[in-house]
Amino acid sequence: MSLKIKATVSRLTTNFLRRLGMSELEPPESLPYLNFGRRLTFQSIPVDLYKDHLVRYISDRDGENTYMKCLLLRVEHYKCSQTVKHEFLVLYFAHWNSSDTAVICADRSVEAAAAESSGLLTPSSSENVAQDLVTVIGGAMATDTTQYLRFKFKSFKRISSLSFSSDHPTALQVSILLDLVNKQDTNYHIFRAQCYWFCDVVCRSLERLFQGVEELHGPDTRGHLGLIPVVRTSEGDVDNVCKGYPIALQKAMEQVNQLQIQRAATRAQIWEEGGASAQLKINEQQRQIVERDRQLEEIRAEQQRQNAERDHQIMEIRAEQQRQTAERDRQIEEIREQERAEQQRQLQEMRAEIEWMRAQFAALKDTQ
Repeated sequence: MSLKIKATVSRLTTNFLRRLGMSELEPPESLPYLNFGRRLTFQSIPVDLYKDHLVRYISDRDGENTYMKCLLLRVEHYKCSQTVKHEFLVLYFAHWNSSDTAVICADRSVEAAAAESSGLLTPSSSENVAQDLVTVIGGAMATDTTQYLRFKFKSFKRISSLSFSSDHPTALQVSILLDLVNKQDTNYHIFRAQCYWFCDVVCRSLERLFQGVEELHGPDTRGHLGLIPVVRTSEGDVDNVCKGYPIALQKAMEQVNQLQIQRAATRAQIWEEGGASAQLKINEQQRQIVERDRQLEEIRAEQQRQNAERDHQIMEIRAEQQRQTAERDRQIEEIREQERAEQQRQLQEMRAEIEWMRAQFAALKDTQ
């Protein structure tokens, strides 16, 4: 049975249970960096660290890397409506034993301070290190995803979608590919390796490696700032990613296999030391994991608070700049209006003086 048929059967079963007044017993199991839960949360992490986390993850339940079971359903390419027309990707992953979906957002940006000092639309941006981030979005319902995207990107539109008929990449494979794209150029170049380039190379590499099918949802404005094309086709970068992918995948799988062997050996050793002692060690490990997750959650919450505060300050600065610009424009317009009135007054005086001179000339002519 294909993945799409399984998902459809599961969704119909869920709807049938809801009509009977029944609901699913519990939310689906989530992963640290793929959130299949129903509560809206989000956290951002650089693509290289994201890949490392996914490679090193081994499930306590079955000793396997569960990210290898989560298949990529589709990739959606979006473009912001603001001045710089930022582009980003939204990727949807299927749960390994339910119909639920996890969502991540991937994009390339540059440090706000660096962009402000060099100018976002200047060639000097080539000196800045790019920020290629994966944002894990919790609550994969369409309304939850849209809520987060509007919070971060304000207004935007979907340009295209990339889907897969049979050869679906796994979450682990996608993380390896994102890391490879980042390594093609770790600096932000406004005329080459910017957000347009990042989205283009990621989508075209996925399309080539996994026989993806692209669908446009309107005019193809990818890589354009207004009507101006900013990024050219990056065949060389796509070639490099596709050539480097099998090597990177093999290296990652060797690391996964090694971790699985170590985890199995550790479990066997623990059970050999005695049931009671083994249970104590397991309990202690679980306690440490819970404590580590709690600390990570506190750190993430603090980071989100700081980011929200920074965004608020930026919005206040922008609002003040807009107010000052409006006041300056008003003053300029007022000066121009005064100048126009003064010119009109002088013109009227000149006309009156000419009329008086004409009258004097006529009177003098009559007397002669």
